[in-house]
Amino acid sequence: MRVVIDLQACQAGPAAAALRLAHSLAIEAGEHECIIALSNRFPASLPGLRAAFAGTPARISVFELPMPGSPWRQHACELIRANFFCALGADALFVPGGLCAAGVVRGAPSASDSYATVFGEEGDTDSGRVWQQLRDAVTARSTPTRHGRPCLAYVSPLPPVRSGVADYSAELVPELARYYELELIVDQDRSSDPRLAAFKLRTHDWFEHNAQRFDRVLYHVGNSHAHQHMFALIRRHPGVVVLHDFFLSGVLDNLERDGALPCAFLAALYESHGYTGLLEHAAIGRNAAIWKYPLNKGVLDNAAGVIVHSEFSMELARSWYGAAAADRWCRIPLLRGQAAPGENARERLKLGRCDYLVCSFGMLGRTKLNDELLDAFLASPLGADPRCRLVFVGQNEVGLYGIALAKKIAASSAARRITITGFVTPSDYAAYLSACDVAVQLRSATRGETSASVLDCLLHGIPTIVNAHGSSAALDPAMLVKLPDPFTVDQLAAALAALRADPQLGAALGARARDHVKVEHAPARVGQLYADAIEAFAARAPLCHYQRLVAAMAAIPGPSGADLADAARAIAFNQGAVTPRQLLVDVSAVVTADLKTGIQRVVRSVLLALIQDPPPGWRIEPVFSTGANRPYHYARRFALDFLAAAGPPLEDAPVDLHPGDTFLGLDLFTNGTAQNEDLLHSMRERGVLIVFVVFDLLPVLRPEVFPFGTEQYFGDFLRTVGAVSDGLLCISRSVADELAAWIGAEAIARQAPLRIGYFHLGADIGASAPTFGLPANAAEVFVAIGARPTLLMVGTLEPRKGHGQALAAFERLWEAGVDANLVIVGKQGWMVDKLAERLARHPERERRLFWLASVSDEMLLGLYGRCAALLAASEGEGFGLPLIEAAQQGLPVIARDLPVFREVAGAHAYYFSGLEAEELAAGISAWLALENKPSSTGMVWLTWKESARQLLDVVVGENWYRTIEPLRRPRARGDDVVTKL
Repeated sequence: MRVVIDLQACQAGPAAAALRLAHSLAIEAGEHECIIALSNRFPASLPGLRAAFAGTPARISVFELPMPGSPWRQHACELIRANFFCALGADALFVPGGLCAAGVVRGAPSASDSYATVFGEEGDTDSGRVWQQLRDAVTARSTPTRHGRPCLAYVSPLPPVRSGVADYSAELVPELARYYELELIVDQDRSSDPRLAAFKLRTHDWFEHNAQRFDRVLYHVGNSHAHQHMFALIRRHPGVVVLHDFFLSGVLDNLERDGALPCAFLAALYESHGYTGLLEHAAIGRNAAIWKYPLNKGVLDNAAGVIVHSEFSMELARSWYGAAAADRWCRIPLLRGQAAPGENARERLKLGRCDYLVCSFGMLGRTKLNDELLDAFLASPLGADPRCRLVFVGQNEVGLYGIALAKKIAASSAARRITITGFVTPSDYAAYLSACDVAVQLRSATRGETSASVLDCLLHGIPTIVNAHGSSAALDPAMLVKLPDPFTVDQLAAALAALRADPQLGAALGARARDHVKVEHAPARVGQLYADAIEAFAARAPLCHYQRLVAAMAAIPGPSGADLADAARAIAFNQGAVTPRQLLVDVSAVVTADLKTGIQRVVRSVLLALIQDPPPGWRIEPVFSTGANRPYHYARRFALDFLAAAGPPLEDAPVDLHPGDTFLGLDLFTNGTAQNEDLLHSMRERGVLIVFVVFDLLPVLRPEVFPFGTEQYFGDFLRTVGAVSDGLLCISRSVADELAAWIGAEAIARQAPLRIGYFHLGADIGASAPTFGLPANAAEVFVAIGARPTLLMVGTLEPRKGHGQALAAFERLWEAGVDANLVIVGKQGWMVDKLAERLARHPERERRLFWLASVSDEMLLGLYGRCAALLAASEGEGFGLPLIEAAQQGLPVIARDLPVFREVAGAHAYYFSGLEAEELAAGISAWLALENKPSSTGMVWLTWKESARQLLDVVVGENWYRTIEPLRRPRARGDDVVTKL
């Protein structure tokens, strides 16, 4: 039982008894699910109430309501609140008694509510009694009684369309007619099946203009051209979807290629699988993408309910879209009517009395493992037996595979006893089912469909061999022969031989199979299950409640444009969590002003790795903001340019937030983030997890090496993320420890614990969207590097990076007769004008001193591969990415003895100390004199893919490093109550 407790009373003012009762109910929930519902009308109370229930099994869900005002708004708020509980899937709603303060929205229970409502009494604290009341209320609330026969629009192909779904519908329609007034919505001129003669056929164009006449709509959706008209129709007129194929990529590709729906494939690829799908489509091509990606989210999201025929389809939904993706789906056995015996079947097929017939039913293709069946037949005793025949009952694949299979059959020793029938009429199909001695139905790549051919074989009592793949994996081995998946040709050959040698075994399997299908898949039973499912969806499905909500609000007179806009925003948010969840990756600085800094290089690298391999059940969406508490927008145009992937036309629309989403502040957007503090607070209170990446704390720890004002605005950024975040993610353990100490010293007020984690950066430049091209003086630089030992420094020129000390050290080395080069790669930063002038005018410039202000990744890799060592002289870092980039190329490392460098390089670097030129010169001289220099090759480094996985292990896997307990400062009346618990 899912119980929702509406705690608006505890938000509006002191309500200690109500809060204590809710707390007890949450703790005692046991096997029941408990949800605490809070209103956004009282935002100051939300942190304290979240903290109050942090140690209970209950989860918090915040609903949004338009601000109070006109009578229209009051009525609308009551409807929107009730719809929120319906969208949560509540079985019961408990409203504690007591305060009815201004701003609290309630409403009388309605017959259209899908949940029972229990009102508490003021001051009541007896949780045991309330739990009993809730159980009694849910038990007493029976399924709504059907009144009359609802009018049902049945959207499906019908015979004579050559489609398994068409034949299926011809059987199902008469059964549903027991419960509904049916009209058949088709994209064809006629129906040839006599079972459908009594029903009206309507075109989908007619349905577009008359959809409001129907109480229910049922779509049969499959991956064939017969369903092409449904994709646009279901978006305008949602209904229950019978998903015959989980993969719909083939028909969407046809729609795009035929010009019937431009960009249909790419639009569905982005809608269903985001940039991950678009990126891989660019890499593997259209045909491979069709086989890999389902492209069905547009159908699923517009379905009032989903019916499938196997658990396997539900497993696919969970694997693609998250663990909760199929929670509200309904599984109904595939309907199969009484087997009609083919009259004189063996005579009709010209089979002798002693002939032994092996059949495989269905269209041939590489996924049906026809080659393996052919090989096993020939390898078994049946291949040498002149009385044994193998028949593929279906059309051969058009193309190279079909040609190769036909040639292989023709070249076999039993060619005269092996046949591919091509298209067969229904009567011929029935004849083969009646005449068949054993059936073999194999699959190597199912797309979520349930094999009607397997059920036909079982219904006819045919001993059947399958492999445990897809929906066949769930079949009872007591009624067929189930091979492992994958299987060997020898295993299949042995199964054929065993059934041939033991007719009693085949008869026993066939009898059990026939009895099972007659009961579980009987038309009358399946029709009843369909009607029950359709009515259950109508009563409880969020989309159905949404439609009723919109209709009810349309009936309220007198709204203004602002009223409607506020209501629409609240309704959209209250629809609840969606699958897959969004990982909203902030790329604001890259989008608004890509300065190509090291941090922005990290942002691009991590973002690309996340898109390439998102965590299961998540969708990666780059987002950006322009600050000033303006809403975040999807960075769609940036993403398509960044990935260089073809996609549909996309707009940078405002982000559609849902509870369960995560916002990852990956980019360093300091001023904008501080300006967005209220916006981020509101996102968090709406159920979005807020996590920011902190690259370092240098502007507040070393303010003297940054321009005036940096300490203030960077401190504002840190204080903001410390206040609004659920977690902060650092790029090293050293930074994580520094951050924890700084936040403790700042005494940032919070109502909930702050988690701190860390991950390490990647080093494979080739996987970070690398740049190419060599500078004009590349040849001269490489010649100089080859002539003498060269130390390489990588990083922007700024006071803390140690370039001034390094230059002065080399000047002393050159004066002492040490012949060595210094190569500096990095653009000019701040507060280094004099240093830059010294470098530009230095007498060793372009001889033994080279300053390359801007180079491509191609040039940088060339330098890593040719220099003698990396010199990491920085006085403070968050990580030290050049160290692992150097290690990846086997370049030795000379590094300042910093904790973070020790963390990254360990024993695989040579360390120096001191801030004076003489100290560094001495360290370099000592390193040059070493016979056994420390090797960097043993340094542990990550690819960007591994770096992104470390990040996800913390953010999604919740593997945090440490937690800072909250420093609570009561902020609202609700908080005062919390402190008394």
